[in-house]
Amino acid sequence: MSFKRRIIVCLITAMVILPITGCLSISADELFSLPEVSAEYLKLQAQINEILNQGAEFAPPTGGPNRQAVQLVDLNGTGSSEVVAFFAVPGDSSLLVYIFELIDGDYVIAEIIDDGVGTDFESVRYVDMDGDGVKELIIGWQMGPALRYMSIYSIVDFHKQEIVKGVEYTEISIFDMTGNGNEDVVIFRMPTPEAGAVAEVYSLMQDGEIVQQEARLSTGIESISRILQGNLIGGSPALFVDSDGSFENGSLVTDILAFHSDIFTNISLYPETNVSEDTVRQEWQRMASADIKGNGIIKVPTARLLKTQSETEYFAIDWYAFRSSGYPSRELTTYHNIFDEWFLILPDDWREKVSIRREDSVPGERTIVFSYFDEVDGWHEDFLKIFKLSGDNARQRAVEGDREMLMTEGTAVYAFELIAPPDSFDLTFNAAMVRDSFRLIYTDWITGSAS
Repeated sequence: MSFKRRIIVCLITAMVILPITGCLSISADELFSLPEVSAEYLKLQAQINEILNQGAEFAPPTGGPNRQAVQLVDLNGTGSSEVVAFFAVPGDSSLLVYIFELIDGDYVIAEIIDDGVGTDFESVRYVDMDGDGVKELIIGWQMGPALRYMSIYSIVDFHKQEIVKGVEYTEISIFDMTGNGNEDVVIFRMPTPEAGAVAEVYSLMQDGEIVQQEARLSTGIESISRILQGNLIGGSPALFVDSDGSFENGSLVTDILAFHSDIFTNISLYPETNVSEDTVRQEWQRMASADIKGNGIIKVPTARLLKTQSETEYFAIDWYAFRSSGYPSRELTTYHNIFDEWFLILPDDWREKVSIRREDSVPGERTIVFSYFDEVDGWHEDFLKIFKLSGDNARQRAVEGDREMLMTEGTAVYAFELIAPPDSFDLTFNAAMVRDSFRLIYTDWITGSAS
């Protein structure tokens, strides 16, 4: 059996294996026998063989959420799946999409998308953009190492119609931007010598019309590091785009895209500078936007220098949520101990009154000390220690003396100790507050990633 045929057998076999539940009585011979392939899939295999024998090769998408060469998709909402297969013809840069429909127990070719040209399928997504129950195909064509084009096909009654043709893009995000229940397609393009970076949203109306709107991204961005879907204050949907680049006050910026007064807008962009000035931060402050409260509203972080008794600099993170008007509102403040992988939500009355330092003199203990700072006399008094403990007796050390255990994560044990009586210095701190405010850090809040 040729390599090409082995791929077909594996694909078809994988498509017919169903979940098995309950108790089974099965013999050893039956256990080791191959699953029986249904007649319709054997006929499908014959159809695919014919395409391959004509010189085509499998060409699975290289990116995106769907990366199989042969995919099962219910395109028309009937409850039964069609088969979508991806091929390339070596030598002439042709890319082909075959759609097979099951009719009377036989898979037949229902439609062919044969106008694709490029080196690969970059991605494919299936999205019902107008709520009619029929999924549109959003196909990304890879034209070269850094050149991609997107097309959107409407497949009604298995007749293709290219409703968006050959739009250059860097990233694609699928999101209900308008909040009407139908998903939209948002693409991003990086700057060129002729134009700045932009985002474009494509919405499909029920009458079949495509509506496209464009919004500028911050001048100076060079690459997108993360696209986060979420909400603004008030619940309006928005995309939060973290990008690296070169700006007057930093090297990381978040552009916030939303509909405001029915217009697709970068609500955080300052028209005077064409930069989202409120969200610019330095590389050393690098922290991605996040739904840090878990309420669906995305917050953008900004670092603020804390007082300290050491030469090391420490920072609080002020997290800002945004209204659809673009107005930011500070929602909470945290201290992030990235090295020890925890953070603490700081009460508002700690602002400008608390200093911080590290103590690592005891083996197997990494300690952050919070102190009250008297602005008049300039003295510090410790009131809270938070520990990350390691070693064979970490659990025992987590409850020594006045310490209380917070949680364990792998081999690490986290604990705290109140050094001063609760709520001293007119500050909110007590055991319940520490337990409720302590969290572990998620890696993607620091590094970020495009999606």
